[in-house]
Amino acid sequence: MPILFYPQEDDIQKGTIAERLEVIAEAAQRYKAVVMDAVAKAEANPEEKKKSILVPGEISAAYNWDAIAKLLREIREMPENTAPNKVTKADLLAKLAEVYEVLRAAKMPKLEAVRLALINEANQVRGGTAQVA
Repeated sequence: MPILFYPQEDDIQKGTIAERLEVIAEAAQRYKAVVMDAVAKAEANPEEKKKSILVPGEISAAYNWDAIAKLLREIREMPENTAPNKVTKADLLAKLAEVYEVLRAAKMPKLEAVRLALINEANQVRGGTAQVA
């Protein structure tokens, strides 16, 4: 069975940073749905619940972390020389934090630290001093 990556490589190679961020956000929602469906099926079948280790052949979906890492780098490299640039960069970082929130809800609780760091970074870029604990 082939592995389906979210987002597809073709979808994230075109468009502006904001458009690619939207594609990544939609892919995160689809990936979360796949994961939650698999969890629901496992909970419905108690015999399968005992088996907690997946072998590579059983994995049907994976998130394309390379895409999100490249986009994060591009956002961080954006200039902050003017107020509108700062606001744009902060908004994109906040949107990326929302993507991490969706992925965290897909049974990846350790992503909460990354989400909080992105929110703090967005607040710092905006010039705000409020930090999320």
